[in-house]
Amino acid sequence: MKTLESIDQSLRETEVEARKNYLIRQLRFLGLELSIDGRMLEDLSLYTLEWMHVEEKNKAAKAFGDVHNE
Repeated sequence: MKTLESIDQSLRETEVEARKNYLIRQLRFLGLELSIDGRMLEDLSLYTLEWMHVEEKNKAAKAFGDVHNE
């Protein structure tokens, strides 16, 4: 019988994997296949994927602002 702790752990792992998959799809949509150090997106931690996503979104927003402010 599963304990509440093991169920909670399973749910967290599922949520982490779902978030990583979402970020990988988003990064690929933005044209990225590898990290800056050459690793595959699937090999990165959630933390690294989150930061890459934030950085790429910031770059896209800055580029959009630059184009429209000319």
